[in-house]
Amino acid sequence: MSRFNKIVVIGAGTMGSGIAAHLANSEREVVLLDLRGNDSPNQISEKAINLIKKSDPPLLVEKSRLSHIKPGNLSDDFNQIKDADWIIEAVVERIDIKHQLYSQIDKIRNPNSIVSSNTSTIPLSVLTEEMSDSMKSDFCITHFFNPVRFMRLLEIVETPQINVKKIIALRDFCQNELGKGIVNCNDTPGFIGNRIGVYAMQVAMYEALERGLPVEIADALFGRPLGIPKTGVFGLYDLIGIDLMKDVLASFKKELQEDDPFMEVVKPHPIVEKLLEKGYTGNKGPGGFYENKVVDGDEITKALNTSDMSYYDFDKVDLPIARRVEKEGIKALLNNDSEYGKYVFAVISKIINYSAFCIPEVSSKVTDIDDALRMGFNWHEGPFELLNEYGLENYIHRLQDEGSDVPELLATMTRLKQEPYDSTSSRSYNHESGMKFINRGDGIRRLGDHKKYANHVARNYASTIWQFTDDIRKQRLLVCEFHTKANALNGDAMKILEEALDRVESDDYQGLVVYNEAMNFSAGADLNTMIDLADKSDWNGIDRYLSHFQQVCKKMKYASKPTISAVAGLAIGGGFEVACQTSRMVAHMNSTLGLVETGVGLVPGGGGCKELLWRWVQDPEYIKDHDEAALRVFDIIGYGLMAHSPLQAKKHKFFLNNDVIVLNRDNLLVEAFKQVDELKNGYKNPLKPQFCLSGPEVKEKMHQHLLDLEKKNIIFGYDVEIGLHLATVLSGGDTDKSKTLTEQDLYNLERQSLINLIQSQKTRDRIHAMLLNGRRLKN
Repeated sequence: MSRFNKIVVIGAGTMGSGIAAHLANSEREVVLLDLRGNDSPNQISEKAINLIKKSDPPLLVEKSRLSHIKPGNLSDDFNQIKDADWIIEAVVERIDIKHQLYSQIDKIRNPNSIVSSNTSTIPLSVLTEEMSDSMKSDFCITHFFNPVRFMRLLEIVETPQINVKKIIALRDFCQNELGKGIVNCNDTPGFIGNRIGVYAMQVAMYEALERGLPVEIADALFGRPLGIPKTGVFGLYDLIGIDLMKDVLASFKKELQEDDPFMEVVKPHPIVEKLLEKGYTGNKGPGGFYENKVVDGDEITKALNTSDMSYYDFDKVDLPIARRVEKEGIKALLNNDSEYGKYVFAVISKIINYSAFCIPEVSSKVTDIDDALRMGFNWHEGPFELLNEYGLENYIHRLQDEGSDVPELLATMTRLKQEPYDSTSSRSYNHESGMKFINRGDGIRRLGDHKKYANHVARNYASTIWQFTDDIRKQRLLVCEFHTKANALNGDAMKILEEALDRVESDDYQGLVVYNEAMNFSAGADLNTMIDLADKSDWNGIDRYLSHFQQVCKKMKYASKPTISAVAGLAIGGGFEVACQTSRMVAHMNSTLGLVETGVGLVPGGGGCKELLWRWVQDPEYIKDHDEAALRVFDIIGYGLMAHSPLQAKKHKFFLNNDVIVLNRDNLLVEAFKQVDELKNGYKNPLKPQFCLSGPEVKEKMHQHLLDLEKKNIIFGYDVEIGLHLATVLSGGDTDKSKTLTEQDLYNLERQSLINLIQSQKTRDRIHAMLLNGRRLKN
């Protein structure tokens, strides 16, 4: 069974519909079944498909994939199972209902099929206790995480009788065509991701509330400084749903042994109970730990005062200790003697200790626990990776100094003189066999693994250069990694990128890859850098920053050796400007691309206007009319359009036909190396752009378009002025069609227009609003 051509998903709730949508992304035939509706037979599944269509962020990589999902109901369409290659059960978590369903499936399914459950709470042994032997050999748990398209983790739990060929085929399909990171789990409560992840949430919440830390402070600490999403713990509680979290905890309480450390925090905290008594269930209700209200068109967020259950206004949290972590690493926070440092160490130490306690029960590999937290909860590093960064010996000494018990697993590692990860080679600890080489599988190579034992070539706090040897293709390459907050590109990040380019030119490296494994490739140029200079009226400083940014991108574009951008997550604004000026882009299917600067009162200033215009003027439809191309680009940049997949991005020419789409994020680096190899022999620089624009003539067309949009209330006030500055760039400024503009001419227009805009208080107000609360100011 090498292919899964037809897949039936039973259960059209949030998870079932999300699974169906992502299966449709692979262009397989998907049948979505649920109970028969009252108003129409397929009412429930049709409603789910309609919600998929409207989902934001979109569950589909492009809208046309929706046609692969067919609605049905269990009464009239159950026979669809007969020729299905894979049947996925995602119904309510009631074992009696599941057992009855499995019995019905077993009677009519294709003997070559495989059946799986998406359960997150019921053990495999319980699911299979009434199954036939043939069904047991074709059954497993496939635990997807929500939202299915964007969450990488897929936990698989296999029966002892599993058909080996079928489970290998299923893993290959899920990894290579659904882009999932697979972790094999033992049959234990919550498997790995939820077992450790929910425990981590409970510990972070309990410690914060018992120490009297304000919720927004706790989230600022147990968040980005540790490489954890900015929601922290309280924001995540609200996002998941406080009522749902109570149900999850009840399940753990039922399944876990009494001596499990999780039992110490498995009970909902009294504050949680008070919120639920008031009907506060989080984001889906009137509020939770945070309360969101719309006042005069603006969304206002308030935080919960846990002492009297009222809500209060708060400013965006900016802790100096958190900024130190960006430059000095997590030790700066974990070793800090303030109440903040003590809180974080208390939380992290309990998570590390519990992770150690769970080995070998949930898995024998430390990599499985780290992978589950990174891919299932979007942690940048898992518990054992955090321990490795802190240092096992330092950690144990600190536990002993504080009078805490040392987990048996860590004591064993110390006795054997082993660490979670080897500092000299790509090996990790396995409880069954000691240190073992990490085998991620064909086509997978992670920078995170490489960094644990390799020395950097050069670095500053914003970026690092790594050397790689591609043994398959016998080539040496450099990888430039950004690692600022949201990978915002400041002057220091661009300095390291420039150094990487210089090293590639002067040595026998075959090429350069710009890549990182954070959530986002880059959310753009560093607004903090620009607003700090603007608030000092240092316009020359902004000009120097932009000029350097442009020249580094230009150097990258015309390097004598291939440069590849390997993109995942956000590559917007300045991040896209870097990515689009490499020789080729390799992008994960879930990448978001676009030029969004107008939203903060700016225009692209690092070559984005120039590059996108050049792409459009080369289109056969516009090659003889650069003004028409400029009008198309004016709309794309003016609206700040973003594409939520490379397939969507092709429409706007954010992504070109020669660029490469990767389905599994773990394949990005190897694919980038492959592209260097394909380009390096006889590599030629791209053509240098030339533009023939009419200047004031096409600018007036753009101006009239802005006025029409203003009359229709599509844009407001200051948007028109921003649009006019964008029009100045894309019309070519003071030119006419008798003149030819160079690439540098467009670079200069971009830079000058951005500087003119940032001198306006209205632009600075927009930037401050974005930095303060992450929202666009309409002024």
